[in-house]
Parts: sequence; C-alpha cells; structure tokens
Amino acid sequence: MSKTKIGAALVVGGGVGGMQAALDLAEAGIKVYLLDEAPAIGGKMVQLDKTFPTNDCAMCTVSPRLVSIDRHLNIELLTNSRVISCEGEAGNFRVNVLKKARFVDLSKCTGCNVCVEKCPAKTTSEFEHGLAKRKAIYTPFAQAVPNVPVIDKDNCIYFKKGKGCKACEKFCEAGAILLDQQDETVEINVGAVVLAPGYDLFDAAEKPQLGFGRYPDVLTSLQFERMLAASGPFAGKVVRPSNGELPQKVAFIQCVGSRETSADFCSAVCCMYATKEALILKEHHPEIDVAIFYIDLRAYGKGFESYYERAKKAGVRYIRCQPSSLKQIPASKEIIVRHQDEQGKIEEEKFDLVMLSCGLRPSKGSQTLADRFGIKLDSNGFCLTDGLDPVATSQEGVFAVGAFTGPKDIPETVIQAGAAASRVMALLAEKKNELIQQRIYPEERVVDGSEPRLGVFVCHCGKNISSVVNIPDLVDYARTLPNVTFVDDTLFACSTDAGEKIKQSIIEHGLNRVIVAACTPRTHEGLFQDTLREAGLNPYLLEMANIRNQCSWVHMHQPAEATYKAKDIVRLAAVKVNHLKPLRPGQVPVSHEGVVIGGGLAGMTAALTLADSGYKTYLFEKSRELGGNFKRVKFGEPGEEPQAKLHEMIERIKIHPNVEYFLEASFNAFEGAAGNFLIGFELDGQQRQVKAGAVIVATGASEYQPTEYLYGKDPRVLTQLELEERLSTEKIEAKTVVMVQCVGSRDEKRQYCSRLCCIQAIKNAIKIKARQPETEVFILYRDIRSYSLHEAEYTRARKLGIRFLRYEQFEKPVVKMEAGVLKVSTFDPILKARLNVTADMLVLSVGVVPSEDQDVAKLLKLPQSEDGFLMEAHIKLRPVDSPVEGVFLAGLAHGPKLADESIAQAGAAAAKAAAILSKDERQLEACVSEVLDDNCDGCAYCVEPCPFKAITLIEYMSNGSVKKTAESDPAKCQGCGVCMATCPKKGIMVKNFNLEELSDMVSAVLTPA
Repeated sequence: MSKTKIGAALVVGGGVGGMQAALDLAEAGIKVYLLDEAPAIGGKMVQLDKTFPTNDCAMCTVSPRLVSIDRHLNIELLTNSRVISCEGEAGNFRVNVLKKARFVDLSKCTGCNVCVEKCPAKTTSEFEHGLAKRKAIYTPFAQAVPNVPVIDKDNCIYFKKGKGCKACEKFCEAGAILLDQQDETVEINVGAVVLAPGYDLFDAAEKPQLGFGRYPDVLTSLQFERMLAASGPFAGKVVRPSNGELPQKVAFIQCVGSRETSADFCSAVCCMYATKEALILKEHHPEIDVAIFYIDLRAYGKGFESYYERAKKAGVRYIRCQPSSLKQIPASKEIIVRHQDEQGKIEEEKFDLVMLSCGLRPSKGSQTLADRFGIKLDSNGFCLTDGLDPVATSQEGVFAVGAFTGPKDIPETVIQAGAAASRVMALLAEKKNELIQQRIYPEERVVDGSEPRLGVFVCHCGKNISSVVNIPDLVDYARTLPNVTFVDDTLFACSTDAGEKIKQSIIEHGLNRVIVAACTPRTHEGLFQDTLREAGLNPYLLEMANIRNQCSWVHMHQPAEATYKAKDIVRLAAVKVNHLKPLRPGQVPVSHEGVVIGGGLAGMTAALTLADSGYKTYLFEKSRELGGNFKRVKFGEPGEEPQAKLHEMIERIKIHPNVEYFLEASFNAFEGAAGNFLIGFELDGQQRQVKAGAVIVATGASEYQPTEYLYGKDPRVLTQLELEERLSTEKIEAKTVVMVQCVGSRDEKRQYCSRLCCIQAIKNAIKIKARQPETEVFILYRDIRSYSLHEAEYTRARKLGIRFLRYEQFEKPVVKMEAGVLKVSTFDPILKARLNVTADMLVLSVGVVPSEDQDVAKLLKLPQSEDGFLMEAHIKLRPVDSPVEGVFLAGLAHGPKLADESIAQAGAAAAKAAAILSKDERQLEACVSEVLDDNCDGCAYCVEPCPFKAITLIEYMSNGSVKKTAESDPAKCQGCGVCMATCPKKGIMVKNFNLEELSDMVSAVLTPA
C-alpha cells in the first residue's frame, strides 16, 4: 500500500472530546470524519442540566458547538455508525465503517417530527434514563445533530411483525422514510485517528443493597440531572417518582461503583456533580434538607473548593461515611439510609429521595475499539497511555482522549482533545489544507436605504426561559413594536432546525433586521450571525435580547416581573436594531510564527508541538536555563522517567530547525492583535522585537514557602519537592517520617486546593517505603484527593503500611521542638483523641501559588482569577483560551496541575495557536471605533485612556493648514467604547453604537411599555 500521508483524520466519538478534536483539526486545515455509534452527537454533556462550578446551562454552552460541527464544511458526520476494521500505518490508514440504516433520508427530512407524533409504538427513553418514554421513531433530543429521526427496529411494529403500521411513511409529506434502507459499509482513508468513545455510567442495579430499580425514589445521578433539566421529563421540577410530591429530605450517596476492589479508581467528577445538584436543589428549594454521604470530598479543580464551601454555606450537610444499605418503608415509601459513623456507631436516617453518585466506567465498546485499532487497555479497561505522553496510545498515529484514558471532567477532556489534535497536526503537517473546502456564502442583500423590517425570534430554551417568562405574552407584545414584520417562537433557537427556520423566515418575509430573544450573546451571537449570513443578510444586523440570564434566571420566583422585564429588553433591542447598519470587517495578513512565553515543561511542550506542526516558534525563558519546576521532579508514575523526558525535550529545543529560544529574556512591549502581535523584549542589554500570529503563555507558578511548622528553622523540615530531590540522590536516614497536607492551601488566605499535593505525598511516601520498609510514614490529611487513576497508588500506599491520619480544618497539626526532638501532635476525629508522633523528618505538602512576577500578565492584559492564576475564556469549553484573542494558556500559570495535565494543556494551546497560524488572513472585529473627522479637533482625550493602544494622534494638511485628528487601528481596537465616552466633541464612535441610538434606547427605557 502507498505510504503517502493523507490530510484527513478520523475522530471516533461525538461527545465533548470528539467534537473539540474535530473542530481543532478542521480549523487547522485537516479534513475530519466524526463518527459516533449513536444517532446524534453530543455525548453525555447534552444530558446535563448545569455544569460546575459556574452553574452554566450545559445545553446552552454546548449547543453552539453542535451547530458549528453540523455547519462545518470540513467535518463529515458519520452517526449511527461503527468501525469494523482498520489497516495501514501512521499517516495512511484504511478504515472500514459500518453505517447502520437510519431508515430516514437525511437529505429529505425537514425535522417536522410528524412521524414521531403519529408513531403508535413507545419504549423507554435512553436519553431520559428511563424517566420517560420515546417513540419507535425518534430524535434523541431537541437540538440533536443531525436533527433527523431514526427508527428503532427492535421496537418498531413494522419491523417486529414484518408488515402493518408504516404510520411514519404514510404521514411523511417529504417522502423521507426509507423502510427498505440497508446497512452500508464504506471505506475512508485517513492519516490519523483520535479515539474519544467516552464512558458508561456504572449500573447501579449491580448493587442491590442500594435499592436502585426496586425503590422508585432511588435515582442515579444522571437521572437526577434529567429531573433538574428544564428540558427534561419533569420540566425542572424535583419530585418523588413514587408520589409526585416535593421531597423534604434528599440524600446523595457517593462512590457508587468507584473506589472499590473491582474498580480501584476514583471517578473524578462525582463529588462535584453531587455538590452541584445539591446546591441547585437548595437554591430552588432552601427548605429541603440535603445531605451528601462521602468518603473524601475531592474538590481538586479550579474553583471547586470555593464551590464546595458555597454549598456548605447554603446548608448542604456533608456526612463522612459510606452507607451500607438502603431500605424502603412500605407505607410512606421513605428511604432509610443505614450507615456507620466515624466512631463505629450504626445510625439510620430517613430520606424522601436518594441519589446514587454512580462512577464512570469504560464504554462497553472500548475493548472492541481497542482490538480494531490494535491498542492496549489497562486492567480497568481504560486506554493505556504514557503519563508523560498523555494522548499517545500503543499504536503510532492513533491517539486517545477524554474518559477513554481514565475518568475526568469536561475541561480535562477538552484539553486532551486539543492535545490529540496537535499531535495529528504535527503528523500531517505537510498535508494540511490539501482536502479542505472553503465556505461560500450567498451574495449579501443590499439593505441601505430600505425601511426596517424586523424579525423577532423568541426562544423557550426548553423550559429555562418559558418556565418563568410568559412566552405567548411576550410574542404578542413583540408584534406591537414599530417595524416588526414577523415574530415566531421556538423551543431551542440554537438548534440546527431552528436556525434553518430563521434563515427561511428572513428570506420569505424579506427581513432586514433580526432580534433573537434568548440567552447570552457571549456564547451564541456568532452562531446567529452566521445564520443571517447564510440567509444573505449582513451578520451585524442582529441584536440579541438576553431574556434568560437577565430575566428567567435572576427572577425565577417572579414570573410576572420577569415577563415585564423581558418585554422591556425586547423593546430596547427593537429600538437599537432599527439603527444598525451593515458592517464589513477588515482583513489583516497573519504572521505564521508563534511565541511561547515560559521555558518550563508546558512551554517547551507547546514550542515543540508548534514547531513540529511546521511553524517557526520563538521560546522565551526569563531564567538562565530551561526546565522550570520540572527540573525538581525526579519521580513519576511507575515506568516514568521525568528527568530523561526533560533532557530529551531540552536537546530537541536546541536542535529543532523551527525553534529559536532565548534565555534571560524580559518582555517590555506587547501590541497588535491576533494574527499580528509585535512583542518587544530585552536580551543581553539590547532591545529586540519579534512578530507572531499567536502567543502561548506558560509562565509557571511557584512552590509556597511556608512560615509554619518550623520550616526554615530546622533542617529536618522539608517540602515535598525538597524531599524528592533528596530521595533521588541519597537514602533517607529517618525511622519516622510525618507528612502534613494542605500547607498553604485550603485556608483563609488561599481557599483553593493545589491539586497535586496528595498525589505527590503518596508518591514520595511509597518511594520511602519501597526502599526502607522499616521506616514508618504518617500522612496527616483533611481529604485524600487521589482523583481518577491515581486512586490505585493510594490503595498501594495503604497496603504498604503507610498510615493516613485525618485532621479537621480548624484542628491543624501542631509541631514543636522539645529537647532537639520534633514532636507532631494531631487530633484524630475518629478516635476523638490527640495523637503524638516523634518525627525524624517532617515533610510539608505545600501548595502551588501564582508567580510573584506578573509582568507578562499585566503587559498582555490577561485577567486573573480570585486565586491569582490566569483566567481562561470559559472554564469548561475554552480552558486554554485567554480572554485576549490569540493568546492561549498552558501549565501552572493557569492553575495547579500535574505534569501530564500541563503537557496536555500545552498541546491543546498549540492546537489553538496553529488554527490561527494556518490561515493567510484573519478577519477583524467589525464593531470597532471610527473617527468622525469633521467633528474631531485633535484634542487627544481618547488616546491615553484606550486600554488597547489602538488610537494615535496624526497630523495632515487640510485646506492649506495642518489639521490634527485621531486615528483608530481596527486591528487593535476591541470596540470597548472608552474613547467614545471620553470624547467631548462626538468625534469618535463605535460602529453600531452611535449616540443617537443610545439616546433613543434611554428614552425607550423612560417611556412605559
């Protein structure tokens, strides 16, 4: 077979990881086949109600991504399909795919759902996890992509009997039903494969003692998500399935199917999704008594600890134990939770509703998938990867992401997807753009001089909006507004079929302005702008009225007031949209070079990844050598050699033809915009500059320097990194070693968890025990947070005899020096007694703190979280993007993380950067400032306040004299409006935000509806 590389990739799995990998690859010039065995993409995220720790609507967050994939010319969807074989090698694989018959013609179906309405056969809905029924012909969920029904042969009357019924075919006016359609096998040729099959939830029926399937008021976590969801079978109302009444007491049982002999791993998300569900429940019904039964509360991610504290303040009870059984009281249907408290006393408590926080298990098809692609799985059934190469499988050219490599949260899945995409880009660097198509939009309709014809589209957002705001009343009101020609409401305005209807309405009714009354423009404006463009309308003739965040969410208990406010917001949008003018954004050439700031593990990984993808990369490090904090990491997971990895990376940096690195460099200038940054730095006393299309910030973080526990006063008191360095060179002469967790973390000054300390302590403790079995090792902890597959090392540590002693937040260990002897005293909440240990060595598991040097962050105008780490654009779906377009984040600068997580995030950042560098031109923002020369007198009031340095003062000859005026650079301007606010002469305006428009909006506010 030919060894010619193919500029295409197959992504198996259409969940959040698969979608991210597909989008990253397609944007960087790689043709993508996105395959999923389900009839629609979306995975588990589309079943969630909200996401932690921000409580954002999960569907609202992910739906623009669904539509983006559906509309992307370079992503080909293969739903209802599975891989049956794979041959070839990295760069050139032949994959045979079985496309199962859908029995509905994708090209003819209009999504009217008449077939679903007329179908007489019902069965249990998989999407609703048994809480509702669906038809034998069905669309999995309202925003499904593709938004086309599929026939379930096993429950279809026609297929079961071989005759009769055919109601779907009879009532389908489009002729889209194909009852004789057959399965089809197709072969696709790709250069690389990304596996993202996701996970299956543990089957709670395997634990009969917990009553699932026998007691109606015992639900799984995903069932409760569907109950909470406004679009779910209960319309967001929490009820007891046994009687339909509001529960007064609700319990959550953690670690169901995790952290046990047959599943020696933590499912990584259960503690936080239980906290989320409990918090949402308390916010809706403060009177409900909510309890969470847990072993260790693993709030290890960014923002998790404060979210956990928020739940406790809201009244959620956290009870440390694992209930042994649940029993139902026949008369009342109450559930008795039986458990043993920490002192060994058996207790029982009654609850009306119980949720089982079921663990994440490898998907049922994982073994088959592994066999098809020749990759190895671990003993738990997860894909086997190298911790220092976290997305590479045992088969070259095949990469794995998400829960397939072990349980993980959405951001880690998104990051791994980006990392896998970057590896594919490097593999197929010379083939990018070979198979790519360019989107061609219809000719834009001229609307200048035409009377405004407004279209208003009101979204129900499932029940997110319509359960509070009176949609029919709002629709009727919108029809009374000036220049409104057409009004319609839709269940989900962001779904593919709704977008098509908006497009057709624009064309059919000759609309030249559009209002979408729905959610936030922050996540959805681009989606609706694209819809306008597809309808031949300028995309800037759109105004979004945010009636979800600003009405239904904040006034959920005041429906009348929320509806009144929604009318006000739509009225103001109508005033504004009448003033909107078509805008045409400029284009600027893109510099095909990248800059990486920070020469630690993340920075070097990002630089090498970009360089391997064919882009010239400048790597800057402020110190005298590369390596950062990774220089001090001597041991990894079993089989890992961190220092060998570090040496290899440094050598590659030095000889890579696409990498130029600078040591002891300091930045002092940063200007421009994505695609064209100009960066000034000082090196060896000389001022230099480089241009770059994208920037990756990987400036690292620091180890907390403790002032407590005699650190710095006694040489026997060390930090974990100091211990690790000593372990790498000498034997520890200590009979007793005590480790204290959460030093400098989870306290009043630093509320966050530093994520890696527990795992680091366990690693070093095991190293000591393995070498010196006679040494006693104590670990004093609050919660052991050995999340995901790290749980196995925690189990191993206990088996080796390492003693874990828990302490409470306000009963911290006390360390004293008595006659030259280190004495450690801690109060054990289980024994209710104080324990005293004489220590030969005291090791402090200190936290990760933001770097004191924040000059780069200030120069690049990068915002920081409340904890001081660099803030991402969106905590779930954009964890590597900074709020500054074209600037991406990686490693400890973004927040505490392990080495493999820094490597993955660096790869993901490189993938994002490559998407910019792969383009020849970049489209600028259109809503930017413009100078009205007739009004501008050159006073320069606007120059200094501009935070983006986009305005300069120029002089030119006018009518024989010198005229001063301001000049705005559209490549730098972000349309913030500061210049407009400071100008005393109406000499500078932000396009589509002129003063007349704003004045009319203020007048409309002051005029009663």
